[in-house]
Amino acid sequence: MHEVHWPIIIAIYLFLAGVGVAAFYTGILSNLFGNWKYRKLAKYGSYIGVPLIIIGVLLLLADLGRPFYFWHFLLTFKLSSTMSIGVWLLSAFVIVGGLNMLTWLAEEDFAQNNSLLGAFKGKEGLRSLTGYLGIILGILTAAYTGVLLASTSAALWSSTQYLGLLFLVSATSTGMAALMLVLAWRKEDIGIIHKLAKADMIVVLFEIIVLALMFSALSASAPAAASVVLGGSYAIWFWVGIIGCGLVLPVIIDLAASKKAFGAPMLASILVLVGGFLLRYVMLYAGQVGL
Repeated sequence: MHEVHWPIIIAIYLFLAGVGVAAFYTGILSNLFGNWKYRKLAKYGSYIGVPLIIIGVLLLLADLGRPFYFWHFLLTFKLSSTMSIGVWLLSAFVIVGGLNMLTWLAEEDFAQNNSLLGAFKGKEGLRSLTGYLGIILGILTAAYTGVLLASTSAALWSSTQYLGLLFLVSATSTGMAALMLVLAWRKEDIGIIHKLAKADMIVVLFEIIVLALMFSALSASAPAAASVVLGGSYAIWFWVGIIGCGLVLPVIIDLAASKKAFGAPMLASILVLVGGFLLRYVMLYAGQVGL
């Protein structure tokens, strides 16, 4: 256990990594359990996930200061090092997700005369394999972003067993929101959007339960750390930003929205994404408050 002082770039990295991998595995799982009727979700999930993870890796490199550190973690795998595990997960996802994305890009109109992308056209076996592997790597990465914080000595992070689960559930919600936002922005298939919205309501409910369990446990084991979030300097960000705007308001909007309108799902998705970022921002910075 060691003390850390992480800047805002880490909150952005945690957010982008969660959205990216969750959009990927949400798309694949939707298509898988939807009897292959949601290929569009699998494709868009790949298009969202891989670029966001690459951006996340670049942000991680920027925070490390020297690229050598990244290669050091990559070449010296240690199960005892959460940073080493994270670098391996991110790198593996970029490779696996990248191959998956190439199989989708190969089917786009602009790729018809591209010999490189043409080599990936019709590779359904590769798409399935990388999709299944990507689900595993994505879920592990989403949970890892919380475990990374929990591995430090900060009371808010290390005094609870729910942080990894919280970040996994939150990532899943933001991944669904990213997919809904893309579909609504492109005005595609309002039916799929509303199915995703219903699924996201269940995830949001689960996220609220996990938050309640986490802060109930924290109030008993590390009350000073819990009070920083619940009633201290980060309370307004937590109650108004995360709970109000990020969780409750999107559900109200989805319940009240017309089944034919694209504007409401777009607004609800944006609010979910804002709430997801604020969750990571609050957890990161509240955990670094001196107690």
